[in-house]
Amino acid sequence: MTAFREVAEAGAAGDIALVYGEIRRTYAVPYVSSLFRHLAVYPGLLPWAWRILCPALASGALQHLAWQRVDVSRLPPLPPLTHGALAGLGVDDSGLAAIRTVCRSFVRVSPVNLVVAACLAGLLGQEQPDGEPPAPLEPAALPEPLPPMPGMAPAAAMTPETRAALAAFETELAGEAFVPGLYRILARWPGFLVHLAAALGPLLRDPAVLAACEDIADRITAAAPSVLAALGEPAEPAPLAPEETAAVLSAIRTYRGTSPQMAGFGTLILKALPAETRGWRKRCRAGNT
Repeated sequence: MTAFREVAEAGAAGDIALVYGEIRRTYAVPYVSSLFRHLAVYPGLLPWAWRILCPALASGALQHLAWQRVDVSRLPPLPPLTHGALAGLGVDDSGLAAIRTVCRSFVRVSPVNLVVAACLAGLLGQEQPDGEPPAPLEPAALPEPLPPMPGMAPAAAMTPETRAALAAFETELAGEAFVPGLYRILARWPGFLVHLAAALGPLLRDPAVLAACEDIADRITAAAPSVLAALGEPAEPAPLAPEETAAVLSAIRTYRGTSPQMAGFGTLILKALPAETRGWRKRCRAGNT
């Protein structure tokens, strides 16, 4: 697997670092998603996009519009997992808490990214499909930030079995091999990842499931016209050459495929995990003191 191009959070500086900080704040998560890290590769693009979209994100209106449109009812559930089954997959209580945080983070981020990507496509001149008429944006309070997530599993430390499991989730981003970050983090628990590859792999190739994911994306991205109408026309064109515009639009199309899967499958993983109990939460808190 080769990595797609990005500006990593640790290597961000200047305007990119400032925008990254605003993304973490407005998304209420402790990381910057791969969508923005890829946009940062194109000089001037991320600050340009952020100047336009920031008002809708700073008010919380865009996020809540995206979150309230998520409907995963047409996706088949995953087999439920007990604490004992998770232990057999190499996941202890602290690992379970971390996995919950990882999934919640992607479930929170992915719907917002769908709306942001649709807005960006519109700003770059892509014709928008017919949909709902624009509606006024309503400001909303941002949720409490989620706790930090574990980092992605280092590729050099992966076994062939783990690499094969990750390959089940591989797609293409702007012509480069790409595995969504959800699975690259969950690879820290190789047994759990192998289980997910077996449980989710068939769904990724099921036309009915993929159609349901398309419907999730359609419902969420239908909010983009309302956001664009509230923001108005950009003061200046995007700082992109024509071939770069084509590459960015290609990346956006990829995100339209992977983001509803992150929202949907992240939710399915959460539902398959053992129910949280007061005693379990106490044990987790004791382990964190």
